[in-house]
Amino acid sequence: MTRNRKTVELLAPAGNWEALEAAVEAGADAVYLGGKQFNMRLHRSDMNFDNAALKKAVAYTHAHDVRLYITINNLISDDELLALKEYLLYLGEIQPDAILVQDFAVLELVRSLGIKLPLHTSVMMNTHNEAAIERLKEYGITRIVVGREMTLAELALFRERTGIEVEYFIHGDMCISESGQCIHSGVLFGQSSNRGRCLKPCRWAYELIDEQTKEVLDTDGPGPYKLALKDMCMYRSIPELIQAGVCSFKIEGRMRPADFVRRIVTTYRRAIDRYLADPVGYAIDEKDWQQLYEGRARDLTTTFA
Repeated sequence: MTRNRKTVELLAPAGNWEALEAAVEAGADAVYLGGKQFNMRLHRSDMNFDNAALKKAVAYTHAHDVRLYITINNLISDDELLALKEYLLYLGEIQPDAILVQDFAVLELVRSLGIKLPLHTSVMMNTHNEAAIERLKEYGITRIVVGREMTLAELALFRERTGIEVEYFIHGDMCISESGQCIHSGVLFGQSSNRGRCLKPCRWAYELIDEQTKEVLDTDGPGPYKLALKDMCMYRSIPELIQAGVCSFKIEGRMRPADFVRRIVTTYRRAIDRYLADPVGYAIDEKDWQQLYEGRARDLTTTFA
C-alpha cells in the first residue's frame, strides 16, 4: 500500500471550538469530538458541542478538507433510546465523516433507522480478535480502535488477516484498566467511566497509612502517585507504526486546552510528513522530541507496543 496523507491519518482531539481550530490549523487530517450527550467525556459542562455547534464543526472541518468524527461511545440505558434515535437522525442530517461507538445498541439503531454514516469502534469496545471483527463488519464497521494492550507485531498480523482499518492511540493519558474497562470511579463516587463521568481517581496522590496508628508507611516509596500510569508516547516509533499498518494516529486529550492540542499535533505532523516524504532517510528530530519530553505531564512510555 502506498503511504501518504490519504492513508496515514493524524487524528486530533477537540473538546471545544478553540481546540478544534487549533487542531485544524496545526495540520490534523481529522478531528474527533463529542456532543453534549452519549460520549465518554461528560463530566465537564463547559466542554463538548451542542447540536448547532456540531453542525458548524462539520461545515468548518470540511471547508478545510479535514474529516470530522463524532463519538457516541458510552454505554446506553433503556430510557435513553428515544433520545439516542433523535440524536442519530440529526447526525445523519449533518453528515460527519464517521461516528465512534461502544454499545451495540447504537449499531442496531443506525441499521434500523437507515442512517448512512461510516462506523468506527471506540477503544471502549475492546476489539482484539478476528471473530469480533468479522461480526462487526456485518454491522458496517469500517475501522477499529484497537486496545492499547496490543503489540505492534500483533496489530500487523491483525490488520493483515482482517483487512480492516486500524486506529491507534499514539499520545496521551493511559487508563489504569484494560482499554478503559474501569469501574474505579463508579464504585467510589457513583460517577461511572462507562457513562463518560470518570473522575480519574487513579491519577490522584495517595499515602499508605496504618489504620490503627495513622503512621505513614511509605515515606521511602517512589512517590504519591501509586496508581497513575505513564503517558503514552509513540513519537520515536512512527516508522514502526506505519509499517505495522496503522492508518490513523490518534492523539488522546478531548479535555485538553487548545495550546496543548496545537503543540502536540504540530510535532507529530512534522514527523509524519518527514517520514512520508523520505522513509529511507527519515531521522527523529531530537529538538522536537526534547520539547515534547519537557512539556510532558507525566513520564512517557510506549506501553505494550
